[in-house]
Amino acid sequence: MDQIRKSTAPTIKDERAFHNVALVLMILLALYCLAPFFLMLSVSLSTEHSLSTGGYSFWPREFSFAAYDYLWAKRFTIGRAYGITIFVTVVGTITNLLLTSLFAYPLSRKDFKPRNVIAFIIFFSLMFNGGLTASYIVWTRLFHIKNTIWALLIPGSLMGGMNILLVRNYFNANIPYSIIEAAQIDGAGVFRIYWRIMLPLSKPVLTTIGLFAALGYWNNWTNGLYYISDTKLYTIQVYLKKLMDSIAFLKSSDIASESAALAYKAFPMESARMAIAIIAILPILLVYPFIQKELVKGLVIGGVKG
Repeated sequence: MDQIRKSTAPTIKDERAFHNVALVLMILLALYCLAPFFLMLSVSLSTEHSLSTGGYSFWPREFSFAAYDYLWAKRFTIGRAYGITIFVTVVGTITNLLLTSLFAYPLSRKDFKPRNVIAFIIFFSLMFNGGLTASYIVWTRLFHIKNTIWALLIPGSLMGGMNILLVRNYFNANIPYSIIEAAQIDGAGVFRIYWRIMLPLSKPVLTTIGLFAALGYWNNWTNGLYYISDTKLYTIQVYLKKLMDSIAFLKSSDIASESAALAYKAFPMESARMAIAIIAILPILLVYPFIQKELVKGLVIGGVKG
């Protein structure tokens, strides 16, 4: 008995030491990842004078809400851009989930003979593409989506080959084919099996690719830059980028008059940049904690080869 206690005591002690070291390392890593967000928040709440004289710091030397007052003055245009972004993100994410799962479902079926050929075509498309110029010509001259809401939904984000393969692997690894065969014996059709069996059992992976799609739509400013010139169709990312470009132009331009020079000094250049960044990422930060569990599960299981 004493020998058992002596043999297990060092093991338990080593395990506790390992957990403590791992906990400290994870805390340090988390702080390292959060540091840029704290810095952005601090700069956005600082005066322009303190930033120009003392530089960036993790705690504001002089508190000021001038940057947020500046953005609040543009709340109606920012609100409209937010509305368009939310609409595009919601509609695009739902459409992405439907198309991706509909594409992945037959690729997971053993009785679908051309599945390997189609899977190879998808993999080939991940490695090669026509380039930006060819894509722009196709979307603008063939499909005529410029200055339409479709320009924010379709190019680049509607469906991805990697997500299709991820969902296919999840179907193969976690939904036994015997369930599909049993449903077929009971008289269920292809779409009924997809809607009543495959989708309900695929919540983790659908949450994962749904988050990827939502992040892609929310952060996408290139589609708006390439295909949108109508200010009424600006998303929040495009609008904030235009706003940052205007701030950069003011900062680089020569000041002609004394009144303009005073207005320039009072204008929250650097703090407005950080306030813009915080406004852009805030919704994602609020949503992520609620889906973190399903996201991790979907990544781990969906990434396993089926």
